[in-house]
Amino acid sequence: MGWENDYTLPDDIYWREVLEMASKQGVEAIALDGFDVYISKNPGAASPLKNPKTELLMFEAIGRLNLIEYNNLQHLAALLELSEVLLKKQIPFMIMKGFACGQYYPNPKHRECGDIDIYTGAKFKESNDTLKSAGVDVDPHYYRHSISYIKKTMIENHRILCDLRGPTKQTRALEAQMEEEAKKIIENRTPVRIQGHVIVGAVFPSANFNALFLPWHVSAHFEFERVTLRHLLDWALFLVAEGKNIDVEFFREAKRKYTYGYSKFADILTLLALKYLNMPARDIPLGIIEDAYNCDVGLTERVFDYMFVGQLRERDKNIWKFRWNNAKRIWQERWKYKELYGMGMFRFLLHKMSGVIFRVGDED
Repeated sequence: MGWENDYTLPDDIYWREVLEMASKQGVEAIALDGFDVYISKNPGAASPLKNPKTELLMFEAIGRLNLIEYNNLQHLAALLELSEVLLKKQIPFMIMKGFACGQYYPNPKHRECGDIDIYTGAKFKESNDTLKSAGVDVDPHYYRHSISYIKKTMIENHRILCDLRGPTKQTRALEAQMEEEAKKIIENRTPVRIQGHVIVGAVFPSANFNALFLPWHVSAHFEFERVTLRHLLDWALFLVAEGKNIDVEFFREAKRKYTYGYSKFADILTLLALKYLNMPARDIPLGIIEDAYNCDVGLTERVFDYMFVGQLRERDKNIWKFRWNNAKRIWQERWKYKELYGMGMFRFLLHKMSGVIFRVGDED
């Protein structure tokens, strides 16, 4: 990650188990980068790896690393084509989530991404129509975003930034604040450069936007499934790169207002990054560090443990089976809702069910 000063490892390492766990946690390429650093700092350490089984495993790992890099280049090609299409109608957009977080990584090509997430603000419908006119298939029938494919890469064009199917007053207020921040970013139009390419019309999130969005995004995943070390690493690398640019009072006021998942996760992620990733705090405002050290340590450890023992969300093409699986997961993991979201399991489920039945947010 670029801030380590201990380059030692235990003598007995089950490398296949390490690599498989890294893959499940979304940090396989980062683990291999770490291994390269370890060998460069300890040249003699390579000799114990010179046995046929371990060599074969390393060749396999390098092959998977090449695939990650290929997928990243495929995403970049799709992003360049997307910007070219939208530029014809002068539609600017913000790149979000994984591909935007990649800019904070020592090697951006090693931040795995499943898709590209963008936000076009008030030009959501126009952007979808522009893509259709260019021959791109667009499926608009999703709650928060449309879906299209360019060069076999999925593009999620977000209509809304938050999950409005929670406590109505809080989620609508958070949505409004995120949209206000996004509008300022898009209007500013600071050019985006990725791997030597200028993405015309695209912008990256500001420090204040990501300070709102990233913890909320982790919280939204955690409602129904585990989150991973990749989510934690995104937050840590963001804080190290952009922490000095966060308005601390803005951040603290948001945590005071948005207690539905967001406020606790913001501090939990910071504390976990400090404790388990040895995140350096020198460029991060003191107020952010103080808040993290004052959060619930027991709950923080429970969230961290769950990253490794929790299950991923059960996907299913049948929407009602998918929702039933979600309901079962809420029952099985009911500890989350009181401790992290400030409400009992039944109240949480009621919000979600009523949001689906009455199509909350679809009218916006």
